[in-house]
Amino acid sequence: MNATIDELIEKVKQLEETNEQMRTIINFSSDGLYVVDHQGVTLAVNKAYEEMTGISRNEVVGKNIKDLVFVEYFDRSAAYMALQSKQTTTIMQKIKKRKYFVATATPVFDNEKSEDRKVKMVVTSVRDLTYLNHLQNQIRAEQKNTRSSTNKEHSPVVFKSPQMTSLVKQAKKIAAFPTPVLITGPSGTGKEVLASFIHEHSPQKEQPFVKVNCAAIPPELFESELFGFSGGSFTGARKEGKPGLFEQADKGTILLDEIGELPLPMQVKLLRVLQDQSITRVGDVKPKRLSFRLICSTNQDLRELVYHKQFREDLWYRINVVHLAMQPLSQRTDDIPPLIDYYLQKLCRKYYLDKHISSDTLSILTHYPWPGNIRELKNIIEFLVVSTTSTTITPHDLPEHMREHGRYEPSPFEHDREIPDSIMSAYDHPNLKEALALFESQKILSALHSSKSIRSAAKLLDIDHANLIRRMKRLNITYRSKDS
Repeated sequence: MNATIDELIEKVKQLEETNEQMRTIINFSSDGLYVVDHQGVTLAVNKAYEEMTGISRNEVVGKNIKDLVFVEYFDRSAAYMALQSKQTTTIMQKIKKRKYFVATATPVFDNEKSEDRKVKMVVTSVRDLTYLNHLQNQIRAEQKNTRSSTNKEHSPVVFKSPQMTSLVKQAKKIAAFPTPVLITGPSGTGKEVLASFIHEHSPQKEQPFVKVNCAAIPPELFESELFGFSGGSFTGARKEGKPGLFEQADKGTILLDEIGELPLPMQVKLLRVLQDQSITRVGDVKPKRLSFRLICSTNQDLRELVYHKQFREDLWYRINVVHLAMQPLSQRTDDIPPLIDYYLQKLCRKYYLDKHISSDTLSILTHYPWPGNIRELKNIIEFLVVSTTSTTITPHDLPEHMREHGRYEPSPFEHDREIPDSIMSAYDHPNLKEALALFESQKILSALHSSKSIRSAAKLLDIDHANLIRRMKRLNITYRSKDS
C-alpha cells in the first residue's frame, strides 16, 4: 500500500515538473500564446501575450472565450472558430478596440488516430501586425534587389556535358510554350539559372521575371505576398493596396522556388489560381485575370511528399507538365572545367586580378565530388582567387580536404618551380612576411574595387600613386578599369 502511495506521489511530482517546464517554454516564446480548453475556458497566456496586448493573465484565465468576446476584449476569437471547425484557423483580430493582431488557432486532439476525435484544447499563436509589416518590408526590399539584379545581368548556363546539353536543348524547345515547368535537383545545381534561361528564350523575355523563395516567406504572409491585398483590408495596409507577386509577374514569368515548402492551405489556393488564371487580393471579392508562365523548382522529392500527404497530388500534376531534372555536378564532370574557367574569369575581373589554375590543380578540382555542387565550386574559386599571392593557383593553395581527396603529393622537383615553397605554403603555415603580404594584397584589392582608378585608390590608402604601382607589381596584382 505504501509503495503504491509513494508511486502516486512520484508521478504527481513528475507531472508538476513537466508542467513547470511547459510553462517555462511557453513564457520563452516570442509569439503571444493563448490556450483554452475544449469548452473555450482560458487556461493560460504567456508573458509575450501580456506585453503585446496589454491584457494580464488574471483578466482572462478561467473565463470563457465567448464571454470575453461579448464584453469586447476581442472583436472575434480564432480559438472559438477552431473549436467549432476542428481545423487550424487564422484571422485578423482586434483586441480592446485599438490594436490589430494576426491570430492562428491550432486545435489539439485527444486521439490523433480516431475518426471521431475530440478537441482537448486550442493553442492560439498571436503576432503583432506591426511585426508582420516589418517582415513584409524586408521581403519587398529583398524582392526589389533580386529583380534589379536580374534585370542587370543574367547568369549564363555554363555546360559541356551530354546530360546538360540535352537538358538545355529541351529547355530551349519548351521555352516558346506557356506550359508549367517543374525543375528538380539537389541544392546548388543551378535550377534558378535554368529557369532564367527558359524565361530569356520565351516570347515573354521582355516582361517581368519574378522569383519567389517559398521557404523564406512566413506562413502568415503567404497569401498577402502572393496575391496582394486591397486598400484598407486591415490596419496598417496601404490605402491603395498592394499587388501580389502573381500580379507583378503578369504577362511574364513567375518562379516558385522551394515549392515543396508551400503550406497545404496555400497549395489549395495556388491550385485555384492555376485553374482560373486569376487571383483575388486579400480583403477583396473581385478576381483579377492574369497571364503568366509558371516555373517551380525544388530539391525535394514531391512524389514522396504526396505519398505522405504533405503535398497535394492534384497540384503536383498541375505543375509537373514539363519536368527538367538537374543532376548533381559529380555526375556531369565535363561541366566542371568550363564552370571553373567561367567563375575564374568573372572573379578576376571583379577583383582586378590576373590568376591562372595549374593543370595539377584543375585535375584535382575536376575529380573532386562537389557535394555542394555549383554553389560550392563558385565559393572555392573565389577563395582561391583572393587568398593566393601568386598568379598561378597550385594544389598547395587548395583547402586541405580537397588536397587529401586528390591525394596530392609534392613533386620531387618542386623546388625548381618559379614560386618559392615559402610562398606556396603561405596559406597553410603563414610566416610574418607572408601574412603581411596577404593582408597588404587584401587592402589594395579592396581599395581598387572601391575606386575608379589607381590614383584614387592610392589616395584611399594614403600612399602616393607610384608607391601603389610598385606594390601591385610586387604582389602580382593586375588592374583593369571598370569600363573595360
